[in-house]
Amino acid sequence: MIQEKIISFLTNRHWVVIDNNAKLINYRPPADLNLPEGFTISIPTSNDFSDFNQFIDNTLEIIGTLYNYSIEELKLMLDKEQTIFSIRIYDDKIKDGRISLTRFEQVLERVKAILLDTASFVIDKNPLSFRVPPEAQKYLNLCEFIETQKGSFIAKIQLPQKELIKENELFDRNEIYSEEINDKVKDVLSYVNNEVFTVVDKINVTDDYLIENEEHINLKLLKNIEIFYLNADIKNIDFTFSSISETEKIESLNITKAKIHRLTELIEDVSNKTIETADIAFRGQIITLKSKDPDGSRNNVILGGVYDDLPVIASVKLDSEHYKKAIEAHKLKQYINITGTAKKTKTRVSFISIATFQIEE
Repeated sequence: MIQEKIISFLTNRHWVVIDNNAKLINYRPPADLNLPEGFTISIPTSNDFSDFNQFIDNTLEIIGTLYNYSIEELKLMLDKEQTIFSIRIYDDKIKDGRISLTRFEQVLERVKAILLDTASFVIDKNPLSFRVPPEAQKYLNLCEFIETQKGSFIAKIQLPQKELIKENELFDRNEIYSEEINDKVKDVLSYVNNEVFTVVDKINVTDDYLIENEEHINLKLLKNIEIFYLNADIKNIDFTFSSISETEKIESLNITKAKIHRLTELIEDVSNKTIETADIAFRGQIITLKSKDPDGSRNNVILGGVYDDLPVIASVKLDSEHYKKAIEAHKLKQYINITGTAKKTKTRVSFISIATFQIEE
């Protein structure tokens, strides 16, 4: 029901129920909206009355005014549970939302490339891969431009939210849904903005750094982000991801040539590093257990051991069953044998998938 979606949208943005009756639930806004005291939004408990659709449209219009969304955008987020990806560029060269045709073309081409490369990165899980798997093109085909908005230059793209992009395979049990790619776009843009552009000194790209940041580093994707900033002459830009559950903004201000040069240096240093992907067998003891949800499928475990006669740190993501066994093995200081496909440098190993997981008695 649309009422439940609206309620989810409001509660995820910290609106609070103040009273309810047989017909309406009344919500009070969060303080950060600075609305007049006594302001409320009412949600009907039933759709069994003649003016229901008009009531909902009026409610959506109020919410849209408060959060700067059109009714059509809200319906995409609520009815279809899609994510809206907004790119806002603003500088002295943009007047009243107008942008030169050449610059507009560069923005569109680079945004398309960033989305395609992110999908490829999520599917292949390889920082050095330049391959574009067919599933990445499937994801891109599900993205749609929607009506743009004036005031600087704002482009909006509807991102698919719950579409199956890649099915299970024999040695890769994890299905890939579109929201994982959406999240990766957000994560990589945040990494570039918050980690690369903000550092004062050159990033020291060690083996440890590569493994610790493996979820953010893909050469082709980073290169396209670099070209996006250069060719479209970006000075100030906001990336906003809006869905029923949250609105998250990545704000990049005063993008200088020095900042972009840090990204260029990072790309060059990563390209000079050797990261192999291979099937390996590893034996080690657990150093660290990390999990936000032990009953989930992506629990992180760090192990120490020896590989190719060198001390190596290995990381692996475990499902709930294996993670619980790992907790016991850690308590008893037992050794664990893992075989599977991993990305590795001289001192670090990161498993992409595991074939066997055995605890030594």
